[in-house]
Amino acid sequence: MNQRIEQKFEIESTQYLTFLKWLKFKKASILYPERIICSRYLDTVDYKMFLDTCEGILPRKKVRIRSYGSHNFENNKNQYNLETKINIENNRFKEIKNNINIETFFKQPLYISGYGIVYPQIDISYQREYFLLNGIRLTIDRGINYKFKDYCQKQNQIIDESLVVEIKAPYDTDLDFLLTNIFFSRTRFSKYERGMSRFISYAI
Repeated sequence: MNQRIEQKFEIESTQYLTFLKWLKFKKASILYPERIICSRYLDTVDYKMFLDTCEGILPRKKVRIRSYGSHNFENNKNQYNLETKINIENNRFKEIKNNINIETFFKQPLYISGYGIVYPQIDISYQREYFLLNGIRLTIDRGINYKFKDYCQKQNQIIDESLVVEIKAPYDTDLDFLLTNIFFSRTRFSKYERGMSRFISYAI
C-alpha cells in the first residue's frame, strides 16, 4: 500500500504550450516517455463511489482496472492491473494487484468492503507526460476521453477539453516546499467524477 501526497490543478488547452515553456524555464526534466493510459472504473449499481467522491465523504474508495498503450480498453496488449485508491482523513493510499486476466475477471462478482458488488461503469483514457521538478514529480494529462458503458445513450463518448496537472510526492514532503516550487492554485479534479457527471446529465 503506497502512501503519498497528491495535488492537482487544471489548465486550459490554450495554456498547454505556455506551461511547457514554464517547465523548461524551471529546468524540469522529462521523467519518462509520454504514454496513453486507459482505465475502466467500477462502481455499485447506485454509483455509491461516485456520490462519495462528489460529496467528499471520508473514508472512500475508487476502483479501476488500468492498462497502458491504447485508448481502447479491450484491445490493449499490455498487462492489466487492478487498482484501489483509498482516501481517509489527510491520507491517500493505493493498492495494486498486478497482471490480472480480464477475460476471466468480469465473469465473477467483485466485492469491495464498504460498498458491495461493483460493475464496470466508464472507460477513461488520456495522454500522460511525466516531469521531475526539484525532486517533485509532475504529470500532465491531456486528451481526456470518457467512454460510458451504457451504450444505449445517444452520446456515450465525450472528450474533455481541460488538462490536469498532478503533483505526486512522498507523504513526508514539506507542503510549503511544494507550494514554493509549484505556485499554481490547487483544484479538485477527479476524472471519474467529471466523466460520470457528464454521463448522468445525458441520461436525465
